[in-house]
Amino acid sequence: MTNKYPTPSKASSVIKSVMGAAAFGAIVGGTAAAAKGIRQVKAGEKTKEEVAENVAREAGATAVAVGTSAMVVGALGFGPFLATLGTVMVATGTKYAMDSVLKPAKTDLVPVMIPTGKAAAATPTAASKKTAAKKAPAKKAAAKKATTKKTAAKKITAAEAPVKKTTQKKTAAKKTETKTDTA
Repeated sequence: MTNKYPTPSKASSVIKSVMGAAAFGAIVGGTAAAAKGIRQVKAGEKTKEEVAENVAREAGATAVAVGTSAMVVGALGFGPFLATLGTVMVATGTKYAMDSVLKPAKTDLVPVMIPTGKAAAATPTAASKKTAAKKAPAKKAAAKKATTKKTAAKKITAAEAPVKKTTQKKTAAKKTETKTDTA
């Protein structure tokens, strides 16, 4: 009769593999977030502190996702193909859940600028404009106009130029006109 419960030696090897996978996930997740953060700091989009916080958050979330997937797949004892597929599925689901917990949805906040001095009495605030806009009836959306893309004319070499047909007609004043038609 086989024992369904893991022995202490098997349990410690599972824990070691889960911890190793989590450490690897933290390294990969943190490195990816750091690379993205460096660009954002250079572009002036974020501060170093914001990037450091994001790197720590991504490293932790990726570590939890990879560690969880290693634990689940290791406990189920799948073969190589199913283990890989299971790892991807569990890690993706866990990372998605962690991101939704760590990064809540952004709300659209309207900044309110309060003018001072004489302009304060004459200028409505952004908040009052927002409430006035809510009370106004909705405008119908204008139909979208079809746009065409303008392209530059292609330069044609002498060998590629079409042959021009010329015709000469005599007029009453005995002048010669030349008409050109391109084929």
